[in-house]
Amino acid sequence: MKKELIITPAKCIGCSTCALTCSLVNQGEFDLAKSHIRITKYDFEGIFLISFLSSCKSCHQCAKACPSGAIRSMNVPDNTGHTEGGAN
Repeated sequence: MKKELIITPAKCIGCSTCALTCSLVNQGEFDLAKSHIRITKYDFEGIFLISFLSSCKSCHQCAKACPSGAIRSMNVPDNTGHTEGGAN
């Protein structure tokens, strides 16, 4: 099975835990500028938008760290009809 990130921006609380985890896992330091994730905050409206840079490595650590469930990792079936080993 393949894993996909499921993003639900309405659940985002704007904590940036996902972005900080991303930078720590991929760059070895807590630095939002080095994260592959960007959180755009519209504080007065209570809206937080989650976007991923094309440099995202799809490690899914952001989903493990997200406290609100705004980013989740889900197994999805392979639509090619092949099993992981390549045999039908």
